[in-house]
Amino acid sequence: MKKRLPVLLHVLLWLALLAFSLFTHFNLGPLKAIPVHWLVLDVVQTFTFHLALFYFNWFVLVPKVLAKGNVLFYALAVIATLTLYSAVRAPIDIYEKKKLAEVDKSMAEQLRKYPQSGEFAYVMFQLAITGVMNIFLSSSLRVTGDYLRNERRRKELEHQHTTTELELLKSQVNPHFLFNTLNNIYSLAYQNAPSTPDAIMKLSLLLRYQLYETNSPLVPLEKEVEHLQHLLDLHKLRLPSPELLSIEVEGDVSRMQVPPMLLMPLVENMFKHGLTTAPMHVLVAVQQSQLVFSTSNTLKPNATPAAYGGIGLQNLQRRLELLYPGAFTLETSSVNSLFKARLVLTHLS
Repeated sequence: MKKRLPVLLHVLLWLALLAFSLFTHFNLGPLKAIPVHWLVLDVVQTFTFHLALFYFNWFVLVPKVLAKGNVLFYALAVIATLTLYSAVRAPIDIYEKKKLAEVDKSMAEQLRKYPQSGEFAYVMFQLAITGVMNIFLSSSLRVTGDYLRNERRRKELEHQHTTTELELLKSQVNPHFLFNTLNNIYSLAYQNAPSTPDAIMKLSLLLRYQLYETNSPLVPLEKEVEHLQHLLDLHKLRLPSPELLSIEVEGDVSRMQVPPMLLMPLVENMFKHGLTTAPMHVLVAVQQSQLVFSTSNTLKPNATPAAYGGIGLQNLQRRLELLYPGAFTLETSSVNSLFKARLVLTHLS
């Protein structure tokens, strides 16, 4: 119903304008005797032009020019559009008036008393004035609608942040992962392994990032990648062959920012459902204003599609819809037990 409401409002708007136009035509005094077919022709051509002007501004000028802050360019584009609109429509209006004057004495009298009403420049100016009103109405409704949608999205984001904050805090430190990591570090310490201090430091850095550096809405992508690297290094401690787990970074990750912990669900999904004796790979690629993040792993023999596409990826999908509406793609595929997930974010800075 919510998706149909804007369409219904537009239909009601144009029906109201049509009723007003017909009311005006039938209350013009000497012009009340206009033949029906001329009345229909006038109303059809008038509404066709107004619809074209209204929705050209609605779908092109406002979202692609004004919404990007190019106010001067928008003003120039409106002037150019109105000039073209008036220049194309003026000859049609003049032709209608002259043809109507041949069959309607009142129109002929009006053209005789006001000869300028049949001149191109005068008619073009009149049409430009009505065009300005059309543009103003279109812009006002579009800008107001966009503002209300953005406000709803902002409030929904705030609501989601409030309701999921505790769950996010719980999920930031996976107790099972922490238990296994501490056991592995204990084993390294018992064997006096030289890598023990490094493992403890990585765990400390991982916890520090999750507890203290994720309060901001955005963090540098470089820090997020560093966090993932520490996470992968700690997971390697429990793998029979650590070289099977790899991460690849392409492009300049220092110039982008992303929401904290945004990429972690895909990595956790890989470890949760991936076979630890098969290769697991993570790719982070920065391409101009686009971020590509992908994971690939071999699924465990008992993994089901419902499991590896479960609540974690659903929550990630919803979060992306709120944070990057229309500016992301999240795709997963499974072929011969090889599971791949690919996230693409566009228009990042």
